[in-house]
Amino acid sequence: MTTVILANGEFPSSERTAGCLAQADRLICCDGAAKRLLEAGIVPDLITGDMDSLPLPLQERYADIIRPDRDQETNDLTKAFKAAVNPLPDSIHILGATGKREDHTMANVSLLADYAAELAGSGCDIDMITESGVFRAFYAKDAVFSCPAGVEISIFAFDNSLRMSCEGLVYDTSRVAFDTLWKATLNKSLSESFSLHLNHPAKVIVFISNPD
Repeated sequence: MTTVILANGEFPSSERTAGCLAQADRLICCDGAAKRLLEAGIVPDLITGDMDSLPLPLQERYADIIRPDRDQETNDLTKAFKAAVNPLPDSIHILGATGKREDHTMANVSLLADYAAELAGSGCDIDMITESGVFRAFYAKDAVFSCPAGVEISIFAFDNSLRMSCEGLVYDTSRVAFDTLWKATLNKSLSESFSLHLNHPAKVIVFISNPD
C-alpha cells in the first residue's frame, strides 16, 4: 500500500507529482492544502491538522474524514505523518512540502530525516517528491540509491563527527565535514546507482534531481 501526504506548499502540477497524487492507495491531506485539493475535484481519505486553515463550511461538509490534531508542539506535516503510519504502509510519498515560504520548506525537509529514522527497519520507505526532484532520507551506516546517470545529487547531514565515503558519484565525499548544509551539494551520479558508506549511523537526506 502506498500512502501520499499532501502538505500546503506548491500544489502538484507536473506529470510526476500529479500522477503520484492520483495513484495513492491512501491520501492524507494537511488542512492547509485541503481547500485546493477539493477544488481540484479530489477528496482525500483523511484531512488532519489543527483546522485553522480550513474554512468552516468545508469542515462541516467533510467532517467524516477530518481528524483534528490540536498539538501545538508539532506542525501539520508531522500530524499527517503520525496518521500515515497507522496502519503502516509499504511506502509514503510526501507532496507539496516545498515552495511558498522558505522557512517552511527547510523545516519540512529536515523533518524528513526524523521520519526516516523513526521508520528505520520497518520496511516502509519514505520520500518527498518535488517539482524538480526527490528527497530521500535514511538512518543507517550504508545506503544505495537508484537514479538516472548524470543527474545532480546533493547530500545533507547534521553531524560534524560524520564521515562518508561514496561510490558512483563524481566527487569524493570522504573529506567532507558535515558542519554546514552546503558541504556535499551539487555532486553528480556516474551511473544508474550510487552508494553511501558512513562511519556510524546518522540521519542523512539525499536530493536526486530530475533529469534535464
